[in-house]
Amino acid sequence: MKVIVIATRADRPFSEFEPLMDKEAKQALTFMAEDFVREIYSRTDGKGAILVCEGESEEAVMERLGGLPLVQAGLLHLEPYGVGPYRGIVAAAQA
Repeated sequence: MKVIVIATRADRPFSEFEPLMDKEAKQALTFMAEDFVREIYSRTDGKGAILVCEGESEEAVMERLGGLPLVQAGLLHLEPYGVGPYRGIVAAAQA
């Protein structure tokens, strides 16, 4: 299942994030190498990231992302959205 995750940083000083940033980046790259995180983007508002993940369910994706250092520290809030093929494409393919 494809899950889009909106990650939003807590409104806290950067000094709280800084000690965890290298570990966070390393974990994100590991997730990408494992094809768990397929795509990752910085938000243009500077408040976090957008991740495209693959997993058995939204719950499974959230459980795995819960291991990110910023999530564990309470500095990153995650909102998952399970997605599927756009119904217009499915209908057109079946026509």
